Amino acid sequence: MKVLFVSRSGVQCGVATYTDQIINALAKLGIEIECAVDNTVTQKAVSTMISGIPIHRCWRGSDHSYGQLIDLIMKKRPNIVHVQHEFGIFPSDKGVSQLFQAVSNCGLNLVVTCHTVVAPAHHLGWFFLDPCSRASMVIAHSEGAKNALLKWKLEPKRVKVIPHGTSESCSKINKLEARRHLFLPEEKDVTMALSLGFITQGKMQHEAIHAIAELAKEGVLDTKKFIYLIVGSPGQQTKENREYCRELHDLVHQYRAWNYIRIYPSFVEDSDLPLWYGAADFVITGSHPTAFSISGRSHQEMAFAMPSVSANAELLSDLTPYRSLKYDTRAELRWNIMQMIHDKSLRSALSERSLEFAGETSWAKVAKMHIAAYKEAINLRKKD
Repeated sequence: MKVLFVSRSGVQCGVATYTDQIINALAKLGIEIECAVDNTVTQKAVSTMISGIPIHRCWRGSDHSYGQLIDLIMKKRPNIVHVQHEFGIFPSDKGVSQLFQAVSNCGLNLVVTCHTVVAPAHHLGWFFLDPCSRASMVIAHSEGAKNALLKWKLEPKRVKVIPHGTSESCSKINKLEARRHLFLPEEKDVTMALSLGFITQGKMQHEAIHAIAELAKEGVLDTKKFIYLIVGSPGQQTKENREYCRELHDLVHQYRAWNYIRIYPSFVEDSDLPLWYGAADFVITGSHPTAFSISGRSHQEMAFAMPSVSANAELLSDLTPYRSLKYDTRAELRWNIMQMIHDKSLRSALSERSLEFAGETSWAKVAKMHIAAYKEAINLRKKD
């Protein structure tokens, strides 16, 4: 089976990371993969290889340049054209409609993974009303996303839930060794919480700062035995996110909290994840309210068996109350943080449950689900 992925790859982007992981998992199972990826540098077509998989940089969603992509699809004529759709990557309704129509008109099987699904009446609904309806199969990452897709009148037989994948064999560095390497306090009685990922308003790092500083001010939290770490670069290095990062620094300064709240504004490579997760006792994963989507960051945390305190947002719905302490309000966030600090058995239970779910959604298992979906998509088109 030959599959051509249309997505982003090799850049600091959640969908790009997802793509890199799923294509490698599929390739290990013998699927012949090529990628046509968004060229954010130049309109000139460029071909490279990543882990032995051909990568064609031949289109730009920002200026509707799909001509070279359509030419590549016509030349390759794969069994499946699999589009990883996100509105920020495919902003043009006209351009995406032309792309999907071209694939459909030439008799190829189109599969679309919807990384974000909005409810009916939303201004982005054009995608589900026209381009998405042309697909042989539409993949959602949750039952909530599937139900939202069905409300857009997509055929139930063409909508399939395949969970977001989770990395395998992720192990943390010993806590003492990790803290020593990162120049963090090595005392055994110091509990550390971590928020790791892009620093953006949507990740709501400021809410955790307020909650922790308030607990300290009230004397409920012993600042000599607790540290909160915010680690990650401002998302996409935009002016807005850099300014938000500066506001976080100002907020910590206003609380005079530098001894127990520390911000490290730099991108964390995969090779350093075992260090940061090894140093921390639990994670705080915030989010503003979102459309139906699933966070790769939440699966990364579960892959490392991290107990978590997480916002009650659709983006973090795989962090269920069984696997995470959920919160809607700052009061609930404060309470959950204190529970995590004082209850080691709770942290241990959440860790075990998260690791169990990580195994159930490993990329190897998710890749097999994709292959089954591809075969089903081919059969559905034959019946049409």
